[in-house]
Amino acid sequence: MARIAWVTDSTSCITQEEAKKLGIHIIPVSIFMENQIYKDGVDITPDEFYSKLETVTELPKTSQPTVGEFSDFYEVLKQDYDCAIAIHVSEKFSGTINGSRLGAEMAGFPVHIVDSKIISESMKQLLLKGMKLEEEGLEAEEIASVLRETANHVKGYVCIGNLEQLRKGGRLSGAGFLVGNLLQIKPILTFDDGSLVPFEKIRTLKRAESRVLSLFEEAAEQNGAYGVSVVYSGSSEKAEDWLHLLKEKYPNITFNLGQLSPAVGVHVGAGTLGILWFEE
Repeated sequence: MARIAWVTDSTSCITQEEAKKLGIHIIPVSIFMENQIYKDGVDITPDEFYSKLETVTELPKTSQPTVGEFSDFYEVLKQDYDCAIAIHVSEKFSGTINGSRLGAEMAGFPVHIVDSKIISESMKQLLLKGMKLEEEGLEAEEIASVLRETANHVKGYVCIGNLEQLRKGGRLSGAGFLVGNLLQIKPILTFDDGSLVPFEKIRTLKRAESRVLSLFEEAAEQNGAYGVSVVYSGSSEKAEDWLHLLKEKYPNITFNLGQLSPAVGVHVGAGTLGILWFEE
């Protein structure tokens, strides 16, 4: 059988320790923050990033891996592997997939690219599913096909806890930000075919978080759910409360907890909380 390299980018929120243990190869996103350049997950951890984020005066920025970086990355991998399966952040969020594809062509290395149509822990769940299929004897092309179909069933709701971060990034007008703050409006976003789109606006953070939970519960009871992840940025306290509550209510479902990486945190800020899963 072909030797398959498992690849992802750092928006998957997989730590270097996890990657080493699982045999996953991560290409990092670059973070530009206060005149410094950090490689996500390599030069800066999520905890370090969110701590720095509290005091920055200028919005951090991200830069996807370049085609040259991908080419070098794949040149190394092709010394030990016959091909790769690369699971990347949604193509509608970033040009990472195109960079990966072009880099693989430059390196002359066969890479089966999967658009996860999402971010974070769900990318990890796709990787784990793919690795299991490899153990079962499926070829790389077959595995990639199954994972692409699985990605079509990813769902999620996210409660943005920090409107200021959205305003700084130009994703919310100044007037909208002011009204949102005065009325304590908290937007809930959802994933729609790889795009993150507005779903509802709820007054007060507490009500918005309760609504996200109820949306998941409705979906899980109607369509089933697996590979469920509670994701957060900054403090883990509320996410851990959610995890405990969900585990008690749904003992037959496996739940995961994941902190959003700096590459994601740049865009959503601290205080974001969400649930991601796959429909059965």
